Amino acid sequence: MSVLVRTVTTREELEAAWAVRFAVFVDEQGVPADIEVDELDEDPTTTHVLAVDEATGEVLGTGRLLLDAPGHVHLGRLAVHAAARGRGVGARLVTAIVELALEHHAVGAPPAVEVVLSAQESAMGFYERLGFSVVSGERYLDADIWHQDMARTLTR
Repeated sequence: MSVLVRTVTTREELEAAWAVRFAVFVDEQGVPADIEVDELDEDPTTTHVLAVDEATGEVLGTGRLLLDAPGHVHLGRLAVHAAARGRGVGARLVTAIVELALEHHAVGAPPAVEVVLSAQESAMGFYERLGFSVVSGERYLDADIWHQDMARTLTR
């Protein structure tokens, strides 16, 4: 399967991203539907990405990048359809998002950006394999799912 990761540029693509998130977070994990889409989704500084099967055009996964402050961003809402898991789609999404963060939000000399995320504890090993480290080790509930904060600093 050949996967293309691209930035969301249309309302239709944003709705496709929401559909993946609802399938994963609401339908599979029981996250309340009323908190899945938030005001940050349509903030002009938010970047969404989609992973698409190049052969079929099927949307496989999504994620978003929030600008917190210059040099500091938040990776979030990473979701991959169940049928596409275990094929590297999530890693491709994270790689694309951190590359966007470095390209558009790095500051200083040398240019650097800190990418933070709220990892579900069940996904922490995935993020560790992609270079993220636990920030404080304190766990917390978000939508009744245990999370921990993780971060990775990238430089050009």
